Amino acid sequence: MEKNGTETVEGPSTNHTDLKQRVVLLVEDEAIVREITARVLESAGYKVLESSGPSEALRVVGTHGETIDLLLTDVVMPDMNGIDLAERIRNLKPDLATIFMSGYADGHVLKKTMLRPARHIQKPFTVNFLLSQVADALNVSTGEQPQVSSTAVAAREAVPGMAASEAFVTRPSPAVD
Repeated sequence: MEKNGTETVEGPSTNHTDLKQRVVLLVEDEAIVREITARVLESAGYKVLESSGPSEALRVVGTHGETIDLLLTDVVMPDMNGIDLAERIRNLKPDLATIFMSGYADGHVLKKTMLRPARHIQKPFTVNFLLSQVADALNVSTGEQPQVSSTAVAAREAVPGMAASEAFVTRPSPAVD
């Protein structure tokens, strides 16, 4: 366990060659969700490019010399939503795999998202669900799904008795006065 009380996610026990060559552009305006999601993906063997918003993500796409294999983006963000961001990036990289993340169950947003050739994951999501969706989107064949160590990196404490693979990646709940 690390000093901050979290542990890392262990990737597959098989060769990480496929994963280490995969680059994920993570776009999330909530810092804690972005940091934890990046840590989970990196611990599973992916290279992660973090962006705090659409403008930064577009700069990364324009300046990053390597291939970007997956766009993992929040849907609701200031300035531009993740759907419009994905459209702009796909104009430059038409074969880019995309996963949309959303903490909102707004039917209009979800319907618009699902009309695109992309996946959608609802926040909060489990660590194993995130890793399985990323692997599926990238068609990664590692011989087995990434596994989580005894406790997962999470934005909040796991419920007592909850298995590590059930730990959620989520934004913290707002304080209630």
